[in-house]
Amino acid sequence: MFEIPGINSTTVQYTRQNNSLQNNKKADNNYATVPSELTKVSANNLRAYIPSFTAKANKNTEVTKQTQIKAIKAQLDDEGKILFKNLQAAGILENNDSNDGSSVMDNLYKIATEPRFTGLSSEQIIKDVLKALANPYSITQQFGDIPDEVIAEYEQKTGKAFPENAKNVISSACVVASMEFNLAHSKPAEFARFAAGLSGQDYMVSKTSKIENIADGSLTNALWKLRKFNTDSQIHSNWEDFTINIRPDRNAIVRARVQSSYKDPGERSVVDVLIQSALLNLGSQNTYNAITDERFGELNTDSTGLNEIEKSFVEEVVFEAGKFSVVYQNIDENGHLAGRNGELTETKQHILNSLNLGQNVIIGYTHFNADNKVDGGHEITIIGYQTDENGNGYFICNDTDDKKDEPITISEKELLPLIHHAGIPKEALNPEDEYQESWREVLNLVKEEFKIK
Repeated sequence: MFEIPGINSTTVQYTRQNNSLQNNKKADNNYATVPSELTKVSANNLRAYIPSFTAKANKNTEVTKQTQIKAIKAQLDDEGKILFKNLQAAGILENNDSNDGSSVMDNLYKIATEPRFTGLSSEQIIKDVLKALANPYSITQQFGDIPDEVIAEYEQKTGKAFPENAKNVISSACVVASMEFNLAHSKPAEFARFAAGLSGQDYMVSKTSKIENIADGSLTNALWKLRKFNTDSQIHSNWEDFTINIRPDRNAIVRARVQSSYKDPGERSVVDVLIQSALLNLGSQNTYNAITDERFGELNTDSTGLNEIEKSFVEEVVFEAGKFSVVYQNIDENGHLAGRNGELTETKQHILNSLNLGQNVIIGYTHFNADNKVDGGHEITIIGYQTDENGNGYFICNDTDDKKDEPITISEKELLPLIHHAGIPKEALNPEDEYQESWREVLNLVKEEFKIK
C-alpha cells in the first residue's frame, strides 16, 4: 500500500482487497496466457523461470560442498529434498550474487548449522527458502490469524490486552512483499542471506553499499537520508561506502513463531514475515509494529504501508542500485487526478527500458471512482512484456495479494493509465528529461525551513 492524499487507510485496504485488477477485469480478452515456461517449476526449466544471474567471487573456502549438502539434507523432509535437488540441478544453489559474495548453498548451510532465534527452527527456515526460490510467485503478503492460546500467552507475558485490530489483519505489506519477491526472483543468494540473518540469533542482516546508490554520490544528502530514516548505519572511512543494519521490529518474532506452528494454506511463511517486517521497519524509520501492521514516522501521515518516498529508499538499499521513483499521476490534496506527468507511451518505454536492463519494475497503481477520485492503491511487480497475435501488449506481473502462485498478465491498455509511480533505474530514463524525486522535495523543504544552503 502507498499513501494517496485524501485517502484514509481503511478505504485503501478495503479497495485493494476487493477491487484488485484481477477481481475487476472487464473482459477476458484483456488477459493473455502466461508463457508456459513461467508456470511450471522443474530442474529442466528453472533457468527459464528465474532470470540469469551475475556471479561474484565465492568467499567460502573453509567448508566443502559435500559437507554443506550433507548438513542441509539432514534437515529436509521428502518434499524439501525434491526442491533441493531441482534447485541444485538448475544451478540456483551455486548463485552467489549476494552482498557479501556468499552463495545460496552457503546461507542454507549457515541456517542448518548455526542457532536460530528462539522459537524458530532451522528446518522450517530452510524449507521456506527452498519453496520461495523454487517458486517466487508463492511469496504472499497474507497475514495469518493469531490463535487464542498465543493471545493468552501474549497477555500473560506483557500484562497488556492483545490489540483487537491485530487479530485479523488486512495486510498493507504489498510494497515490501513485492521487494521480497524481487529478491527471490532475481537475487536468490541475497534472498537466502536475508533469511539466514533475520532468523538468526542476531535478528539482523547487514548490508554494505555505495553512497551513490542512495543519493547520487552526495555525501550530505546520503547522511540526511540515513539520519532521516533513523537507520543503524555507518559511513566508511573512504567516504564512498556505508553499512546499514536491517532488523525486523520486535513484534515480528511473535508473527513468525505463529506462522511456524499455525500456518494455514495461502498465508505468509516464517521467512515472509521476517523479511517483510524488516523492510517495513526500515522504510518507516523503525516505527513498524508487526502485530497490528501499523507504522508511524514523520515521512508518512498514513498509519499503514510505505509511501513513495519510503519505498524508494528501501528499494535502493535492498537492491544496491539507485532508483528514481518516477511519479506519473498528479493527485491533488483532495485525492482527485489532476493530470499526468508525460504520455502513457513514455511510461511504457520507461518500463520496457528497465526490463531490457534486466531489472523488474515495482509499480504503484491507483483506482478511481466515478468522480475521478482515488479510492485505492496497490503495488505489484512487472517482470516482462509480451504481445498477442493481434499486436496487443500485455505486462507479465506478480501480485503478492492475488492468492495465485503464478505470474499474471495485464493488458497495457488497462494498466498504464493506472500507474501512479514506478521505481525506474536512471539508465532507463530519457537523459534529456529532468526528474525530481519526492525525497529531494522533502530535503529542499527542510533546508528552506532551517535556512540551510
